[in-house]
Amino acid sequence: MTLDAPVSLPARHVAGDWSVLPAWMPVPGMGVLPAQSFLLRGAQPMLVDTGLAALAEDYLATLCTLVDPADLRWIWISHLDADHVGNLGRVLELAPQATVLTGFLGAGKMQLAGIAPPRLRVVEAGQRIDLGDRELVPLRPPYYDAPETLGFFDGRDRVLFAVDAFGAVLPAVIDAFDAIDPAALDDGLRAWSAIDAPWLAQVDASRFATSLEAVARLDPTATLTGHLPPISGDIRPLLARVGDAWCRPGAEPSPQLATGMEAALAALAA
Repeated sequence: MTLDAPVSLPARHVAGDWSVLPAWMPVPGMGVLPAQSFLLRGAQPMLVDTGLAALAEDYLATLCTLVDPADLRWIWISHLDADHVGNLGRVLELAPQATVLTGFLGAGKMQLAGIAPPRLRVVEAGQRIDLGDRELVPLRPPYYDAPETLGFFDGRDRVLFAVDAFGAVLPAVIDAFDAIDPAALDDGLRAWSAIDAPWLAQVDASRFATSLEAVARLDPTATLTGHLPPISGDIRPLLARVGDAWCRPGAEPSPQLATGMEAALAALAA
């Protein structure tokens, strides 16, 4: 299925107490991109990001099939991009008990947006967050597009939330990771990185490989990312694909990943 406008799909279970609220949006001239959020139905229910404002009614209706918003205790905001905070205001109205969890810079940006400080709790990478029946450990994903970005690892269900890392532009809506053609996945990973993390063209390959290895050591049972269908089981094959693109000796980055300065020099030389 190709798209002319964003669409919602039915929520589905991922692993343990985790569900995905899937949505897809068109990337003109390139394909389609997942834009999803997640729900933890544990002792203290938590919503992770709040979806696209363009799909507000569908999004809230889907959320209400999974949980009474009044029961939400936490709303994790990974970063302040529009596709991650699109329905935050509406959700906060429906969830009077919920506290927003985000990093220091994210909290500052939210206060500028008018979210009252009493509804915010600042979290930091490496600390432990008690959710009653489990602990979350906030972490920096191996790559991202906003400096405030924070993902986490759920130690009980062994679920990793990698935010925008491992996102991929795909040729059509494919709601199961295992159904994605490997060549399309390779192309999609590179295409999305060119848009979302162009600085990858400048990273030290050995240090980036170390960050990917750290993900592998977590050994998640499921990996959640905003821009790829949930990944169940062993994440190492996906890490190998990313590593092959950016860490293999002699690997050539996608032409779209030229730095702004390089692009300007090329234009001047033409």
